[in-house]
Amino acid sequence: MNAPNPIPQALYQALRNRKPFSSLSDPQYSHLMSSAQMQVAAPGEVLIRQGDNDRDLLVLLTGELEVRRTYENTRGVRELDVGRLLPGEMAGEFALLMGISHQATVHAISASQLLRVDGELMEELLAWSQCFVGELSDVAKVRARMNLVRETGPFRSLPLERVMEAFGRMKAVDMDVGTDVVRQGDEGDSYYIIEQGQVEVWQTDPLTDKSSCVAKRGPGEAFGEEALLLGGYRNATVTMATAGRLLVLHKDDFDQMVKPFMLVEVQAEKARTMIEALQARPLDCRYDFEFKESHLPDALHMPLDSLRERLTALDPDQEYIVYCRSGRRSAAAAFLLQERGFRAYSLVGGVRDWPYALAGK
Repeated sequence: MNAPNPIPQALYQALRNRKPFSSLSDPQYSHLMSSAQMQVAAPGEVLIRQGDNDRDLLVLLTGELEVRRTYENTRGVRELDVGRLLPGEMAGEFALLMGISHQATVHAISASQLLRVDGELMEELLAWSQCFVGELSDVAKVRARMNLVRETGPFRSLPLERVMEAFGRMKAVDMDVGTDVVRQGDEGDSYYIIEQGQVEVWQTDPLTDKSSCVAKRGPGEAFGEEALLLGGYRNATVTMATAGRLLVLHKDDFDQMVKPFMLVEVQAEKARTMIEALQARPLDCRYDFEFKESHLPDALHMPLDSLRERLTALDPDQEYIVYCRSGRRSAAAAFLLQERGFRAYSLVGGVRDWPYALAGK
């Protein structure tokens, strides 16, 4: 394939106004076109071979293509179907080839110019763009909300159908300024995504009973996962700093649709192999005094309660084996890391069940 060339602005605009591209939002269309490639094909050049796994969408600008497809008829006999693709007769027209079977071969009959578009990405964007449309009156608002969810935390790496199902179970809740969304010490029952507004995260020191604001978060950010993953209580109070709107996913739905895809655990033997092969770095998410007592050799130390604020110190290209005493805190820490694009695994059993050498006092 030829090296990528910039898409001419006239073609970019022309495709934007034609289906299926017109069904996408502006950010979706821009994302799709950022990976598209212009190509010039010589006569006889094969563009797609039978059996190829990847199926691009081809936009033919000039020239002529032949599509040869083999299939099995009703009598069980394999036959050959040959078709041709030509752009329109008027200048500036083009032809689309979308439904290319794995049993087809496409080659250029004459010198041709075309645009190749990622077919899998196109399908995903179209599905995401169209879900729930027609069932809801404010389509633009719903699409904006769905796109926000799609780009938030764990949903970036979940299968599209799982994201759509979770979105369908979320409730949008308007919140007044000063409202405590969750309170420190309460049992965790929901996961929250900020659609509009700002929140402040407050923690109370159990020794001094003084509260301080430890973080501020805005649209596209999420909170509430720690208590759900730990099966325990909120470690902070989250208060609306402004009026806003939150998308709320109940714990049962979170456990069913998000947690299984994000929480990746590893046994001690496998973890040691990965660490010794320098495939992963151990990361201790316990408190300071626990880490000083004993820890895995060469482990980084980032307590769970300060992990969010210290993520910039981590290498995004490094894999991490996250551990705690028993595996519960590390599950939440590994989830937080994966939520932000890191590759992280939770060590089953933590240091409590680690059968190998430890460092420390």
